[in-house]
Amino acid sequence: MGKKRSKAKARRRELAISAQEHLSKVAGDVSMPMIARLNAAKHLVKTSSRHRLPLPVKQRHWICRGCKSLLIPGNNARVRIRSGQRITTCVECGRIRRFGGGPGSHRRSKVDG
Repeated sequence: MGKKRSKAKARRRELAISAQEHLSKVAGDVSMPMIARLNAAKHLVKTSSRHRLPLPVKQRHWICRGCKSLLIPGNNARVRIRSGQRITTCVECGRIRRFGGGPGSHRRSKVDG
């Protein structure tokens, strides 16, 4: 009895991962209509959270955590670089995300003495 459940769970997980890959391709494909790309991004977030899967690495930085929309620089996202840190602002909901620690964040602090 336990085998059937584990098989079903593994099958659901495989289907969710394949759906994630497909939605990620649609969201990243520039030749697709914009409405399809935006819907794919929303469904990608929904599928990932429902199945407790992390967002794909390629899409993680370009989906807004506030309104779940696909961030496209110049269209609905503002990207600025200040002091070595990328600041991405969603124009639709105003959410700000910062990536990178800026200059010197990779250096170890020097201890005197």
